[in-house]
Amino acid sequence: MITKFNSMSKITVYHLAIFAFSIIIMGCQKDSSNPGEDVNSNYLKVSVDGVEKNYPTVSAYWVEGGNYLSINAVDQNKESLAITVMSETSRVPIGQYSLQDNSGFTLLSMHSLFNAENQLHHTATRNTVAVEDDFQLKIDKITNSSVEGSFTGTLVRVEGLNTLGKIVLTGGKFKTTIKPN
Repeated sequence: MITKFNSMSKITVYHLAIFAFSIIIMGCQKDSSNPGEDVNSNYLKVSVDGVEKNYPTVSAYWVEGGNYLSINAVDQNKESLAITVMSETSRVPIGQYSLQDNSGFTLLSMHSLFNAENQLHHTATRNTVAVEDDFQLKIDKITNSSVEGSFTGTLVRVEGLNTLGKIVLTGGKFKTTIKPN
């Protein structure tokens, strides 16, 4: 297992850093929605360990010229969920993606809880030593300015080679506009 961890590609570490940075940025953003804006046009709903969540602030954006799509949801800067789909060669299309597929796209997913004293992060991504992590994403509709789909997964919290905890995401659905870079 140590060999597998040490052989993680530099590209995956780079993508994890971009993903973590996008979570931090998303957590610091103010809600800029207009009072007249249709709140049903942007949503992300999911059951987290059996508890239904409906995130009030949802957005998406293209990264790296459109080869990476990041979908972010925040609840009062106390909880966030981010899903990123990445490719080195092509734009993210309609389709089904998982951590184990051969699509050429890499998935990163992170759920974070924040309080005054600490942050608790659970993640799922390809090529980790945690055998428990799992994530499936289905993109039903995508344009330059919007994305819609569904997801499920098991995200883990690890320290070294030890899994410290996990959360299960079920029935995830989202629809949001994609903001220009």
